This record gives sequence, structure tokens and C-alpha cells, in this order.
Amino acid sequence: MVMAMAMAVAVGLLALCAAVDRSKFRTCEQTGFCRRYRAYVQEVLQRPVQGHFVDVSTLAHEGHEVSVLLRQPGRHDPLRLELRFFQTAGGCGVVRVTISAVLGARFRVREGDVAMAPGGGLWPDTVEVQQHEGSTELSSGPCSALLRHSPLALELRRGRWLQRLNARRLLSLERPRTKGAEGSAEGGAQAEKAARPLDATDMDTELWEEAFDGFVDSKPRGPTAVAFDASFAAATLSGLAEHSARLRLEEAAGGFGSEPFRLYNLDVFEHDVDVPMALYGSIPFVTAVHADDSAGASAVASGLLVVNPSEGFVRVERKNAADAETWWAFEAGVLDLFAFLGPSPEEVLRQYHAVTGWPRLPLLAVLGKHQSRWNYVTPQDVLEVSAGFDQHTIPLDFIWLDLEHTHGKRYFTWDPKHFPAEAVKQMLETLNRSHRKLVTIVDPHLLAEENFSVAAVFRQRRLLVAKPSPDAADADDAEAFVGFCWPGPSLYPDFCDPQAREAWAELFDFQAYPGYKAELFTWNDMNEPSVFDGPEVTLPKDTKHRCGQDEPVEHREVHNLYGFYVQEASVLGQLRRDPQTRPFVLTRSFFAGSHRHGAAWTGDNMANWRHLERSVAMLLSLALCGMSLAGADVAGFMGDPDVELFVRWHQLGIWYPFYRAHAHLTSKRREPWLFEPQVTELVRQAVVARYRLLPMWYTLAAEWALLGSPMIRPIWYKDLGDQQAYEHADTHFFVGEALLVRAPAEHAKALTVYLPGTGSKWFDFWHLTRAPKVGGEAFKEPLQKQHLPVFARAGHCLAQRWRPRRSTGAMWRDPHTIVCYLDDSAGGFAQGRVYLDDGRSHEYQGGAFVFDELRFEHGSLRGAPRRGGLPGLPGPAAALAAPALPDSALRVERLVLVGLDARNLRVRSSAKEALEFHAEPIANSTLSVVTVKEPGVRLGTEWSVDFR
Repeated sequence: MVMAMAMAVAVGLLALCAAVDRSKFRTCEQTGFCRRYRAYVQEVLQRPVQGHFVDVSTLAHEGHEVSVLLRQPGRHDPLRLELRFFQTAGGCGVVRVTISAVLGARFRVREGDVAMAPGGGLWPDTVEVQQHEGSTELSSGPCSALLRHSPLALELRRGRWLQRLNARRLLSLERPRTKGAEGSAEGGAQAEKAARPLDATDMDTELWEEAFDGFVDSKPRGPTAVAFDASFAAATLSGLAEHSARLRLEEAAGGFGSEPFRLYNLDVFEHDVDVPMALYGSIPFVTAVHADDSAGASAVASGLLVVNPSEGFVRVERKNAADAETWWAFEAGVLDLFAFLGPSPEEVLRQYHAVTGWPRLPLLAVLGKHQSRWNYVTPQDVLEVSAGFDQHTIPLDFIWLDLEHTHGKRYFTWDPKHFPAEAVKQMLETLNRSHRKLVTIVDPHLLAEENFSVAAVFRQRRLLVAKPSPDAADADDAEAFVGFCWPGPSLYPDFCDPQAREAWAELFDFQAYPGYKAELFTWNDMNEPSVFDGPEVTLPKDTKHRCGQDEPVEHREVHNLYGFYVQEASVLGQLRRDPQTRPFVLTRSFFAGSHRHGAAWTGDNMANWRHLERSVAMLLSLALCGMSLAGADVAGFMGDPDVELFVRWHQLGIWYPFYRAHAHLTSKRREPWLFEPQVTELVRQAVVARYRLLPMWYTLAAEWALLGSPMIRPIWYKDLGDQQAYEHADTHFFVGEALLVRAPAEHAKALTVYLPGTGSKWFDFWHLTRAPKVGGEAFKEPLQKQHLPVFARAGHCLAQRWRPRRSTGAMWRDPHTIVCYLDDSAGGFAQGRVYLDDGRSHEYQGGAFVFDELRFEHGSLRGAPRRGGLPGLPGPAAALAAPALPDSALRVERLVLVGLDARNLRVRSSAKEALEFHAEPIANSTLSVVTVKEPGVRLGTEWSVDFR
């Protein structure tokens, strides 16, 4: 009966395949706290409303901390404003702003979950305090904050003002209250309400109960929303992952009317594009690029992060031709903000990572190709797919198993009929011998039956999300909440409770969940969490968590952290079962800080061109929010792509940091060899190109983990003052610093390509002898069948491996090729980095890695270990140690210099007096592509090769 019900639900979901049913998901107008705050905003902006002011007599300052009380005429319950100043390796630039009620405790995210304690690249920064007439100035070097007293406003500066908080007097903190008491729009005498300041709760009567789509939210604590406004000087805004919209938030918001971006993690099947709807993850963080100012200062960047995991809405609009105005509203909690003062986008992200934690360096294999579908049906099916990749010489590292490998959708089990134990063991051993790995799905809903041992663990330890209770403070005796998901009636572990995460981690032990060594990894899906029969397909907001606290916590207060904690617990489980191997866990739901746990993807996209096109902006937005290791399902999860879309999406997917092909169970099989031979060959060429560049990708992953640099970047990332670049932000993106990729378009024979940086030089990545292009102008580029347009910026070096192999594990002994694209405007200059370690252990944290700087100048290419500390390493940076690598992996077998004058050229190295080389002339130029084989140099040492 249970399985029949589950199948009925599945069939019902498949009926939605035309598009998402938006009626199942609320808008701002259908959400009480957003509706009343939006009305409050209009009221404040249209008439003089008395706002908050600073009680200067209460100001206290010690070291890096400043606190003061905020008051409103007619109110006797002040707010507390706390400012904390921090510095990173780049100097000053991090300001934490907290506003909370003095009376009445509110939920706060535990320190160390999202925001890290000082250390690991973040240190207190002592500030000087100066009192002025009507304001207080707080400063540390070039960074400062100006606190205006009445009305309250906080101006954050780095040389010039970048951000203003409460400039429009929109700060709002709804106070928890007793139902029927004074202070709500439905209670208290009218005379009393008239005597106090305007409150957002005066704009609505639906304060204690809220209905939508047949569900009722009891809201036992009444209205508890918090909100504020932030202005950004002369700014372009990006971020607020995850939305399927344009990269520039002002442009995206302009098409939504008055509807703000929503932040509420939801299972949105077949999501639409160019809408402000919430999706699977949410990161309340924006990067602002502030244009050149009238005083001649160059463009700079800043960032703003709000650590609040309750439901949120963010409105983005233009105040005038330049400044960006925003307001942010959240249903519960406190206002806990981090302002990052840059001044570059890269420094903003380093500041962000210093606060939210440094990313986890992935397994090298994770950067290879992943093949998945719902579902490969037997171990034999899995091995035949693996063999098919070998037969067609297409590299592959991971194969994925979806729901149907489990026993009746009971997670941590194998189906005894289709995946019997001995066959599973043989499958894993065979994959291991071919240097390939398996991922199985493990979702956070557990079949609610007495004899399911996994569910019994959480039931017996009382570690389950509880039903709402009439008394908001009573949770000890509450029954476990039961919702419907893939298994049928399901229980939901209370992942907010650290004890539940520990219990979950225990389940990954291979004694409990049969596997083989550590070659079995994890996929956390449906962890928003998804509840098929719940409001908006998720948990009711009035269900209860423990969160390791004495008092129960309502789900509304922690909703957006649920998937974050699921992924954290799964990572903990993999580390417990094999402490020597880096974990790999993919998540669909995420929050700020999820980058510490693993990878993410953009969810249930569709096999059409609109979803392909918007994948670029979605992944760039994630990268700008710290989630670099992300991808979109290639070539669309739902539907059957035509041949053009299938090929082009793979050609684009090889430039995603996380490259996985995945498909719905109703889609046709899509292994590349099931198409025409020419299609198979085009996909093979794309995948081989990805593997050829794996040293570059792994270096980018290391720079993300150790330095906070995003793996992919917007086209304007290094050219903030190039206004034309912003016009192409949705179709162009950088991979690292050197490579610019132009996304495809349907049926296109040619594409408009824009290369940023007026006067910069660009080489065709695929055809090195082609005449280089000059940056600053758009041009038409013919679209080749074999690949997308990709250009390499002069002045950069990339490490590569040119020997085709079946997987990353099969190529780890291979030598390297170094390709340098020379900038002759700088007298022949290029630089780059190459990172190398064993690809799977944690030994790099103790310094067991090679991290070399490459530099070509004055006719000489030199390599040497990188100097200086790395903030992403735990504790002080360790002295370099020898990684567990064969000598062949450190050997450089080839140097390729693009744009070198080869006339009368002689080449010699620190190891060889004379080296042979081959030169191919570059069209319309006196320069050549010079290739030197076996230069006799080795990574991890100091070396040089002279070209004279």
C-alpha cells in the first residue's frame, strides 16, 4: 500500500512536466511578513515617520567592538546595535553589524555553523572612535564606518562611501508578543496604537495564523520579522544565489515588477527561468561593483552577507542612474550582517571565506566527468555503461545511482533483487580497478515503518522533527512529524540538532551500509527538505527542532539551514568511516557556508535552450556566493534534448566546475554512443579537452580552497571599469583568470563575442596560430561544430596534461605540459600557477603539495615554489612537504609559448645547454607558437628555461 501511494505521488509529479505549478508557491503578497513590510516601506517613504535614533550616552567601545542602544520615541523596548571590526590578510575590510532586541531572546545561528570564530584568516581589528556633532566615526586605516545619530544610519566606507544601512529609515524588528496584547494590529486600544510609532504589524491583521493552499501555519509566537534597507553607491549587484535569472540583479528585478527575490529553499520541480521564485538553495549575499566616481577613483567592489536562515525576500531597484537600493526582510531571528569592503571582487570573496570558512579541497576525480541518470537499474547496467565509455575512449570518473538502487526507497540499503550484495561488491571492485567511483543517493526522509532500522535509530533517540505543539515552549512530548515523500509516510531527522548529525554520520560506516573501501560517495537530494504533502512541498513552519538548545526552535527559524546540516552530517559520516580520504557529497539544498562541505548543482532543469543559457548566470552567481564547485545537469534533467542541444550542452558543460550528465527516468537513455557516431565523437572531443585541462582545474580548485578565488568568474571580474563587459555578463564567463568562454545559442552559425580590456590581446584557445584578437570590441565569431568559442588572455600560463586516459586515477603519473600566452605589450610577459598533490588525502593540510609560480619575462620562463602563507590551511601555514607523487608526475614534458619571436632563437634550460624546439608562425604576425619538448625541468623545484 505504501509503495502504491508513493507511485501515485510520483505519477502526479510527472504530470507537471509542462512547467512548474507556480500556484503551489507563495509570492510576497501571499506571505504575511513580506506583504506587511512592503506596505510599511511605502508608508515610511511617503510620509515622515519617526525612525530609530542612537542613544549616544550608551555607547561603549573596547578594542574591535562598539555597542550602543537604539531607541524610538514612544517605545520603551530599545534595540542593541553591535559593531565588530575585523581584518584579513589583505588588511581591514570586514564589519559585522548585529541588531537585536534587548528584551526577549531570539534565535541566532550558533557561532561556527555559518560564521566562523576569528582565526583562519580573520582577526579582530582595533578601531578608533571619534565623536562629531550628530555622528560617530569608527575607523581603521582606509576602512571606516560613520554612525549617524538621528535618524539612525550607518555609512560604510573604504576611501569613499560604498554602503549605507538604514538610509531610508526602513529598519524594522517585530517584537514577539502574547496574542491579543497591545502592539499588534488586532489588539490594544486604538489610542494606545496611535501614541506609539508606526510598526510593520500595523499594516496587516494576519499576525497569528496564516493560510495558503489549504495549509494553516499556526504562528504561535506571532509576528517576529526583521528587515532593513541597504544602499550601494554607483553599484551593479550580483549574487543572491539561487535564482534562475540574469546575473545583474537590477536587470533581473526589472522584469519582475514589484516582486522581490525570494530566499526559501524549496523542491521546485522543473523550475522556470527569469522569475524571482525561490529554488533549492539560498545565500543572502551580494557583491556590489561600484563604478568609477567623479573624483577619478577607479571602480571597486564590496559585499553584504546576512546570516539569517529564515524565509527572506530581497527587493533590488535603482534609486537613480547609478545607486542600487535594496531592502531585505526575514521572517524571524535577528539582523546579523557582514559588510565586506573589498576593494576588489577577489578580496571581497576572500573576506567572505574568512567569515564563512574556507572551501573543502575536492578529490581530483571530482573534477572529471560524472555520468548519471534516474536510474541505472542493475550492477551489470552500471558496468556496461563504464565499459561503453572505455569502448568509445571517453574519459569518466564517476557513475551515479538514483532512488531505485535502494530497497523500497529505504536509504542506506541496496535493493536485494536488482542490487544483490555480491553483485554490488563485484561492481564496486570492478569500478575501483578501472579507477572509477560510484555515488549513491541518500535523502533525508526515512520510511516510517517499525522494522526500518535507520528510522528506528532516530525514533528511539528522539532526534526527529516534531509536530507543532499548542504550547510554543513544549516539545519534549511532541510526536514526530510524518510527511509524504518517495518512500511513502516519512520521518525527518532533526539535523539542526548536533546529536542527530552524529547519529546520521554513524550510518555511513560500511559495517552498516555495505560498500567497498572509500570509493562509494554520496548524493543528498530532496534536502530542502521536500515533503510532498506539506505546504509548498516542504516542512510546516510550526514544526519543532531542538538545535542543541534548551528551548525548542520553530522550523521557520532554521528552514534554509536544513540542507546545509544534512550535507555536513554526510561529510562527517564519510570522514568517520575513512579519515584518510577526502569526502565527496553533492547537495541540492544549501546556505552560506555550504561550500565547506562539498558540491552543489542547480536542480531540476529542463532540456531546452533557455535553461542552458541561464545555467551560466546561475553558476556565476553561485561562484560569487562562495559555491564554486557547482554545475547544472547536462543536457537537461527533464525532457529529451535534440542532437544540437545535447552536443552544445556537453561543449558548455566541460567548462562547469562540476560536470555531470543527468536525466529523469522518463527521458531516453543518453549515453553518448547511443547517438550517431559523429555525435559521439563530438562529445568525446569535448570530454578529452576537459581532461587535458585537469591540472588547470585542480589548480583553480586549490586556489578556491586555499585563497578563496572563484573557479569561474564574470566577464567583468578583472575589468571593473569596462562598461561594455557588463552587457555580456549572461553569455560570457571566465574559467580562472586566463580563459573566456562564450556560451552557445540555438541554431547559431555565429556568435557575438566580446573580449574585455581595451587593448588587451587574446589568443584562440583551439587554434593557437590564428591571428590574436584585441580586447574592447565585440565581433562575430563563426561557431564551429567541434567546440564553443574560447579565448586565452595574453599574460597567463596554464598547466595541462596531454596524454588521453580513461580517468583521473589513470593519469596521475603523467607528466605536464605548460602553455604560456605571452603579452608582447609587456615586453613578452606571462604568469601562472600550478598546484599538485596526491589528489585524495588530507596530507596537503600539512604542506604536502606542490604550488609553483610560473613566470615568463625578459626572455626566460621560470618556475619556483610559491612563497607566503595560505589562509585556507588550518592553523599556521605548514612548511612544504613532499607529496606522495611519482617523479613522472612532476616532470614537465613540454613547453608551449604562444606569441614568441622565434627568429634567431636559441633555447636552453637550467638542466640542458641546448634544447630543440618547433616554431609555427602566427597569422599576420612576426610571432610564433614555439614548442619545446623535454626541457628537463621538474615541478616543485626552482628551474628556468631561457629563450634568447
